[in-house]
Amino acid sequence: MRSFVVLMAAAALAGCAVPPQNTATPGREAAGTVLLARSGLIVEDSRDSLLAFGTALPSVEMRVTPILGPVVTRTTRVDCGPAPVSLIAFEDITLIARDGQLAGWMTDEDGLRTDAGIGLGSTETSLTAAYKTEYTLDALDREFDAEGFHGTVRNGRVSRSEERRVGKECRSRW
Repeated sequence: MRSFVVLMAAAALAGCAVPPQNTATPGREAAGTVLLARSGLIVEDSRDSLLAFGTALPSVEMRVTPILGPVVTRTTRVDCGPAPVSLIAFEDITLIARDGQLAGWMTDEDGLRTDAGIGLGSTETSLTAAYKTEYTLDALDREFDAEGFHGTVRNGRVSRSEERRVGKECRSRW
């Protein structure tokens, strides 16, 4: 009988253990990582895979929402050619969709990186070491094409990055 009481007391105290603290940002569980790719997004989770341009948008959202958090805004641009373009904004990245498929992404936040570690705030030296990079000048910044990644460099650091497959009629700054 005495061992039964001790066992019951131990079981009761076990229920009082402090659960481990979740160190993830509220709304962002530690579910994996999203990497920027020239051909889409790389999702590193229990099913590591590339979500290539052309992937159905519901599938993309299902995979990235547990990592990136909820969608912040959804907008549509009708001035981008024959079909409207949807912009699905998360906290760190905006996905671009056309005809219900992933067509691109853009970010001006420093939370996301390529598989080579390049992202917003990376030095120009790191960018050119990781990718063959060509530059053009515009009125505000130096724009780069780093093997398919596009963006701007300001004060020696990457200040905007994007990759999209929505056509030349939408190459203006968003």
